[in-house]
Amino acid sequence: MDIVKLTNLSESGERLEASFCPSIGMNLLSFKKDGIEMVCQKTKPLFTERSAGLGALIGPHFHHRKDEDIHLGFDESVFPHILKAKEKNQKEPFSHGIARYVPWKYSASSTQIEAWLLGTDRYQNTLIKDFEGQDFEMHFHAMLVHDGLLINYSIRSEKPSVIGFHYYYELDPNATVEAFTQNKMRKNSNLENIPSNWYQEESAKLQIPINQELDLGFEPKLHDTHPYHKIQVRSETRIFHIEYTSSNEDETSWQLYHPDKEEFVCIEPLSASNPRSPRLTFSNLQLKLNQIKIK
Repeated sequence: MDIVKLTNLSESGERLEASFCPSIGMNLLSFKKDGIEMVCQKTKPLFTERSAGLGALIGPHFHHRKDEDIHLGFDESVFPHILKAKEKNQKEPFSHGIARYVPWKYSASSTQIEAWLLGTDRYQNTLIKDFEGQDFEMHFHAMLVHDGLLINYSIRSEKPSVIGFHYYYELDPNATVEAFTQNKMRKNSNLENIPSNWYQEESAKLQIPINQELDLGFEPKLHDTHPYHKIQVRSETRIFHIEYTSSNEDETSWQLYHPDKEEFVCIEPLSASNPRSPRLTFSNLQLKLNQIKIK
Protein backbone atom coordinates (compact mmCIF):
# COMPACT_ATOMS: atom_id res chain seq x y z
CA MET A 1 0.00 0.00 0.00
CA ASP A 2 1.57 3.26 -1.12
CA ILE A 3 0.93 6.32 1.05
CA VAL A 4 1.52 9.85 -0.22
CA LYS A 5 2.00 12.41 2.54
CA LEU A 6 1.59 16.12 1.87
CA THR A 7 2.85 18.82 4.23
CA ASN A 8 2.67 22.59 4.47
CA LEU A 9 2.37 25.37 7.04
CA SER A 10 -0.63 27.53 7.87
CA GLU A 11 -0.37 31.31 7.83
CA SER A 12 0.25 31.23 11.59
CA GLY A 13 2.93 28.52 11.30
CA GLU A 14 0.86 25.47 12.23
CA ARG A 15 1.89 22.25 10.50
CA LEU A 16 -0.62 20.84 8.00
CA GLU A 17 -0.41 17.16 7.01
CA ALA A 18 -2.58 15.09 4.66
CA SER A 19 -2.05 11.45 3.65
CA PHE A 20 -3.61 9.74 0.64
CA CYS A 21 -3.60 6.15 -0.62
CA PRO A 22 -3.64 6.10 -4.47
CA SER A 23 -3.29 2.32 -4.60
CA ILE A 24 -6.63 1.88 -2.84
CA GLY A 25 -9.08 4.37 -4.27
CA MET A 26 -7.33 7.75 -3.68
CA ASN A 27 -8.85 7.69 -0.21
CA LEU A 28 -7.79 10.30 2.34
CA LEU A 29 -6.18 8.50 5.28
CA SER A 30 -5.49 11.47 7.54
CA PHE A 31 -5.68 15.25 7.73
CA LYS A 32 -4.02 17.00 10.66
CA LYS A 33 -3.57 20.61 11.64
CA ASP A 34 -1.05 21.30 14.39
CA GLY A 35 -1.03 17.56 15.16
CA ILE A 36 -4.82 17.40 15.70
CA GLU A 37 -6.59 14.80 13.54
CA MET A 38 -9.72 15.62 11.56
CA VAL A 39 -10.35 12.15 10.03
CA CYS A 40 -11.73 9.55 12.45
CA GLN A 41 -8.99 6.93 12.77
CA LYS A 42 -11.34 4.51 14.54
CA THR A 43 -12.92 3.85 11.13
CA LYS A 44 -9.69 2.36 9.74
CA PRO A 45 -11.09 -1.23 10.03
CA LEU A 46 -13.78 -0.22 7.50
CA PHE A 47 -11.04 0.95 5.14
CA THR A 48 -9.13 -2.33 5.55
CA GLU A 49 -12.24 -4.45 5.11
CA ARG A 50 -13.98 -2.70 2.19
CA SER A 51 -12.33 0.62 1.27
CA ALA A 52 -14.80 2.59 3.41
CA GLY A 53 -14.17 4.69 6.51
CA LEU A 54 -11.47 7.38 6.84
CA GLY A 55 -11.74 9.58 3.73
CA ALA A 56 -13.45 7.45 1.09
CA LEU A 57 -14.59 8.72 -2.31
CA ILE A 58 -18.02 8.43 -3.91
CA GLY A 59 -18.39 7.72 -7.64
CA PRO A 60 -19.40 7.00 -10.30
CA HIS A 61 -22.55 6.02 -8.34
CA PHE A 62 -24.00 6.67 -4.89
CA HIS A 63 -24.56 3.90 -2.32
CA HIS A 64 -26.37 0.92 -3.91
CA ARG A 65 -27.67 0.85 -7.46
CA LYS A 66 -30.90 -0.67 -8.67
CA ASP A 67 -30.51 -4.39 -9.41
CA GLU A 68 -30.86 -3.85 -13.16
CA ASP A 69 -27.97 -1.36 -13.17
CA ILE A 70 -25.46 -3.66 -11.45
CA HIS A 71 -22.92 -5.13 -13.84
CA LEU A 72 -21.54 -8.57 -12.94
CA GLY A 73 -19.63 -11.25 -14.85
CA PHE A 74 -16.12 -10.40 -13.65
CA ASP A 75 -13.93 -12.44 -11.31
CA GLU A 76 -15.38 -11.48 -7.93
CA SER A 77 -12.52 -13.12 -6.02
CA VAL A 78 -10.40 -10.08 -6.96
CA PHE A 79 -12.38 -8.17 -4.30
CA PRO A 80 -12.66 -10.18 -1.05
CA HIS A 81 -15.27 -7.79 0.37
CA ILE A 82 -17.83 -8.97 -2.22
CA LEU A 83 -18.15 -12.41 -0.63
CA LYS A 84 -18.80 -10.81 2.76
CA ALA A 85 -21.42 -8.56 1.19
CA LYS A 86 -23.17 -11.55 -0.37
CA GLU A 87 -23.25 -13.27 3.00
CA LYS A 88 -25.31 -10.29 4.16
CA ASN A 89 -27.60 -10.62 1.08
CA GLN A 90 -26.18 -7.44 -0.38
CA LYS A 91 -26.34 -7.40 -4.19
CA GLU A 92 -24.26 -4.26 -4.77
CA PRO A 93 -20.57 -5.25 -5.18
CA PHE A 94 -19.21 -1.70 -5.05
CA SER A 95 -21.06 0.48 -2.56
CA HIS A 96 -20.63 4.14 -3.60
CA GLY A 97 -18.84 3.24 -6.85
CA ILE A 98 -15.66 1.61 -8.10
CA ALA A 99 -13.44 4.69 -7.55
CA ARG A 100 -12.66 3.84 -3.91
CA TYR A 101 -11.70 0.21 -4.60
CA VAL A 102 -9.04 0.34 -7.34
CA PRO A 103 -5.61 1.96 -7.87
CA TRP A 104 -5.33 5.42 -9.42
CA LYS A 105 -2.42 6.67 -11.48
CA TYR A 106 -0.83 9.74 -9.91
CA SER A 107 2.01 12.21 -9.60
CA ALA A 108 2.85 14.07 -6.41
CA SER A 109 5.05 16.71 -4.79
CA SER A 110 5.45 17.68 -1.14
CA THR A 111 2.27 19.80 -1.15
CA GLN A 112 -0.02 18.31 -3.81
CA ILE A 113 -1.13 15.17 -5.60
CA GLU A 114 -2.84 14.76 -8.96
CA ALA A 115 -4.51 11.47 -9.91
CA TRP A 116 -6.51 9.91 -12.75
CA LEU A 117 -8.80 6.92 -13.11
CA LEU A 118 -10.08 5.78 -16.51
CA GLY A 119 -12.66 3.16 -17.34
CA THR A 120 -10.16 1.82 -19.87
CA ASP A 121 -7.53 1.25 -17.18
CA ARG A 122 -7.10 -2.35 -16.12
CA TYR A 123 -7.14 -3.89 -12.67
CA GLN A 124 -6.29 -7.58 -12.28
CA ASN A 125 -6.58 -8.01 -16.08
CA THR A 126 -10.10 -6.54 -16.20
CA LEU A 127 -11.16 -3.17 -17.59
CA ILE A 128 -12.36 -0.96 -14.76
CA LYS A 129 -15.43 0.03 -16.78
CA ASP A 130 -16.46 -3.65 -16.65
CA PHE A 131 -16.65 -3.44 -12.86
CA GLU A 132 -18.72 -0.25 -12.91
CA GLY A 133 -20.85 -1.03 -15.98
CA GLN A 134 -19.95 2.13 -17.88
CA ASP A 135 -16.94 3.98 -19.25
CA PHE A 136 -15.74 7.14 -17.48
CA GLU A 137 -12.80 9.45 -16.76
CA MET A 138 -12.15 10.77 -13.26
CA HIS A 139 -9.67 13.38 -12.13
CA PHE A 140 -8.57 14.23 -8.58
CA HIS A 141 -6.26 17.03 -7.50
CA ALA A 142 -5.49 17.76 -3.83
CA MET A 143 -3.28 20.53 -2.52
CA LEU A 144 -2.34 21.68 0.97
CA VAL A 145 -2.71 25.45 0.98
CA HIS A 146 -2.08 27.82 3.88
CA ASP A 147 -5.70 27.70 5.05
CA GLY A 148 -6.48 24.00 4.65
CA LEU A 149 -6.82 21.11 2.23
CA LEU A 150 -8.15 22.02 -1.22
CA ILE A 151 -9.49 19.26 -3.52
CA ASN A 152 -10.81 19.35 -7.09
CA TYR A 153 -12.67 16.19 -8.13
CA SER A 154 -14.40 15.63 -11.50
CA ILE A 155 -15.95 12.99 -13.74
CA ARG A 156 -16.95 12.62 -17.38
CA SER A 157 -19.02 9.49 -17.93
CA GLU A 158 -20.88 7.44 -20.51
CA LYS A 159 -24.08 7.32 -18.40
CA PRO A 160 -25.40 9.72 -15.73
CA SER A 161 -23.08 9.64 -12.74
CA VAL A 162 -22.38 11.26 -9.39
CA ILE A 163 -19.21 12.01 -7.43
CA GLY A 164 -18.72 13.00 -3.83
CA PHE A 165 -16.66 12.85 -0.64
CA HIS A 166 -17.61 10.32 2.04
CA TYR A 167 -15.22 11.64 4.69
CA TYR A 168 -15.55 10.37 8.26
CA TYR A 169 -14.83 13.22 10.67
CA GLU A 170 -13.91 12.95 14.33
CA LEU A 171 -16.96 13.58 16.50
CA ASP A 172 -16.49 15.64 19.63
CA PRO A 173 -19.06 15.71 22.47
CA ASN A 174 -22.04 18.06 22.08
CA ALA A 175 -21.31 18.72 18.40
CA THR A 176 -23.80 20.23 15.96
CA VAL A 177 -23.90 20.51 12.18
CA GLU A 178 -24.67 23.98 10.82
CA ALA A 179 -25.36 25.02 7.22
CA PHE A 180 -27.65 27.06 4.99
CA THR A 181 -30.08 24.79 3.11
CA GLN A 182 -33.38 24.59 1.31
CA ASN A 183 -36.36 23.78 3.57
CA LYS A 184 -36.65 20.11 2.57
CA MET A 185 -34.56 17.07 3.45
CA ARG A 186 -34.27 13.72 1.70
CA LYS A 187 -34.92 10.70 3.88
CA ASN A 188 -34.22 7.55 1.87
CA SER A 189 -35.95 8.49 -1.42
CA ASN A 190 -38.57 10.82 0.03
CA LEU A 191 -38.52 14.60 0.44
CA GLU A 192 -39.79 15.80 3.81
CA ASN A 193 -40.02 19.10 5.64
CA ILE A 194 -37.07 19.75 7.95
CA PRO A 195 -38.29 19.72 11.58
CA SER A 196 -38.78 23.25 12.92
CA ASN A 197 -36.40 22.63 15.85
CA TRP A 198 -33.61 22.05 13.32
CA TYR A 199 -34.37 24.81 10.81
CA GLN A 200 -34.88 28.57 10.87
CA GLU A 201 -37.13 29.28 7.90
CA GLU A 202 -36.41 33.01 7.77
CA SER A 203 -32.62 32.66 7.67
CA ALA A 204 -32.56 29.19 5.98
CA LYS A 205 -30.13 28.05 8.66
CA LEU A 206 -29.90 24.38 9.60
CA GLN A 207 -28.66 23.35 13.06
CA ILE A 208 -28.72 19.66 14.00
CA PRO A 209 -27.29 18.16 17.19
CA ILE A 210 -25.31 15.01 16.41
CA ASN A 211 -26.69 12.99 19.31
CA GLN A 212 -28.93 10.65 17.32
CA GLU A 213 -28.95 8.40 14.27
CA LEU A 214 -28.88 10.49 11.09
CA ASP A 215 -28.90 9.61 7.39
CA LEU A 216 -30.36 12.60 5.56
CA GLY A 217 -29.82 14.53 2.35
CA PHE A 218 -29.95 18.32 2.04
CA GLU A 219 -29.90 20.72 -0.89
CA PRO A 220 -27.69 23.70 -0.04
CA LYS A 221 -28.68 27.33 -0.30
CA LEU A 222 -26.05 29.94 -1.10
CA HIS A 223 -25.79 32.59 1.60
CA ASP A 224 -25.57 36.21 0.49
CA THR A 225 -22.08 36.66 1.92
CA HIS A 226 -20.55 33.39 0.66
CA PRO A 227 -20.04 32.29 -2.98
CA TYR A 228 -19.66 28.69 -1.78
CA HIS A 229 -21.55 26.17 0.34
CA LYS A 230 -20.39 26.23 3.94
CA ILE A 231 -21.00 23.39 6.39
CA GLN A 232 -19.60 23.40 9.90
CA VAL A 233 -19.31 20.70 12.53
CA ARG A 234 -19.13 22.79 15.70
CA SER A 235 -18.21 21.55 19.18
CA GLU A 236 -17.05 23.26 22.38
CA THR A 237 -13.37 22.92 21.42
CA ARG A 238 -13.16 23.22 17.62
CA ILE A 239 -14.94 23.78 14.33
CA PHE A 240 -14.57 21.56 11.28
CA HIS A 241 -15.01 23.98 8.40
CA ILE A 242 -16.19 22.31 5.18
CA GLU A 243 -16.86 24.42 2.10
CA TYR A 244 -17.54 23.33 -1.45
CA THR A 245 -18.75 24.45 -4.87
CA SER A 246 -20.30 22.46 -7.70
CA SER A 247 -20.02 22.93 -11.45
CA ASN A 248 -23.84 22.73 -11.63
CA GLU A 249 -25.71 24.42 -8.79
CA ASP A 250 -29.00 22.84 -9.91
CA GLU A 251 -27.49 19.41 -9.32
CA THR A 252 -25.83 19.32 -5.94
CA SER A 253 -26.65 18.18 -2.42
CA TRP A 254 -24.92 16.84 0.67
CA GLN A 255 -25.56 13.87 2.87
CA LEU A 256 -25.36 13.83 6.67
CA TYR A 257 -24.59 10.38 8.08
CA HIS A 258 -24.13 9.40 11.70
CA PRO A 259 -24.98 5.93 13.04
CA ASP A 260 -26.26 6.02 16.59
CA LYS A 261 -23.50 6.09 19.26
CA GLU A 262 -20.65 6.04 16.73
CA GLU A 263 -17.69 8.41 17.19
CA PHE A 264 -17.76 9.91 13.71
CA VAL A 265 -19.97 12.01 11.47
CA CYS A 266 -19.94 12.04 7.66
CA ILE A 267 -20.60 15.20 5.65
CA GLU A 268 -20.84 14.16 2.00
CA PRO A 269 -20.92 16.88 -0.72
CA LEU A 270 -22.39 15.40 -3.92
CA SER A 271 -22.75 16.35 -7.59
CA ALA A 272 -26.46 15.47 -7.81
CA SER A 273 -29.56 16.84 -6.10
CA ASN A 274 -30.87 13.26 -5.85
CA PRO A 275 -27.73 11.11 -5.83
CA ARG A 276 -29.70 7.89 -6.29
CA SER A 277 -30.96 9.23 -9.62
CA PRO A 278 -28.14 11.31 -11.15
CA ARG A 279 -28.73 13.28 -14.35
CA LEU A 280 -25.31 14.57 -15.39
CA THR A 281 -22.54 12.96 -17.41
CA PHE A 282 -20.06 15.66 -16.41
CA SER A 283 -19.63 17.13 -12.94
CA ASN A 284 -17.00 18.77 -10.80
CA LEU A 285 -16.71 19.47 -7.08
CA GLN A 286 -14.25 21.72 -5.30
CA LEU A 287 -13.82 21.06 -1.59
CA LYS A 288 -11.85 22.87 1.10
CA LEU A 289 -11.32 21.47 4.61
CA ASN A 290 -9.99 23.26 7.65
CA GLN A 291 -10.33 23.07 11.39
CA ILE A 292 -10.38 25.95 13.83
CA LYS A 293 -9.63 25.75 17.53
CA ILE A 294 -12.03 27.51 19.85
CA LYS A 295 -10.11 29.29 22.59
